[in-house]
Amino acid sequence: MKQDKQPEKTDYDFDYSEWIGIYPEFETKVSPTRANNYAELCVSYFNPTKVKSVVCDQRERKNLFYLLVAHYAALQARNSDGGAQLGGVINSVSEGSIAIGSDTSGLSKIDPWFAQSSYGQAFWALSKKYRSGLYIRPIPDPRLRIIP
Repeated sequence: MKQDKQPEKTDYDFDYSEWIGIYPEFETKVSPTRANNYAELCVSYFNPTKVKSVVCDQRERKNLFYLLVAHYAALQARNSDGGAQLGGVINSVSEGSIAIGSDTSGLSKIDPWFAQSSYGQAFWALSKKYRSGLYIRPIPDPRLRIIP
């Protein structure tokens, strides 16, 4: 007896219509199937599940995840449009042989992959509090001090 394959259930929620409502610029560029594939790939970068995510607030977790999917979609759309775009601020342009230079020195504190789109930059900025750590030195137990 042959069983029909059921679509694999994911433990995160990606709603294409909600995502397009937030980022309508992708409506003509990204199909629902492709957006779902992007969402699956983005799980490797950010865990949007309720159980394993470091982000406790469901709304914030969804916003971060949708931003990351938008970043991935923007990068893919850029590739399909015929090439890469500059990352950073344009600091020089010459017309003779068409040369453009950009300054990325202001982006030194951001991962270069995230710096390539405004969505990635927003994700990086909003997720900073989850990537930072604060070390608190333990208070030594006074009973363990050796008094000469």
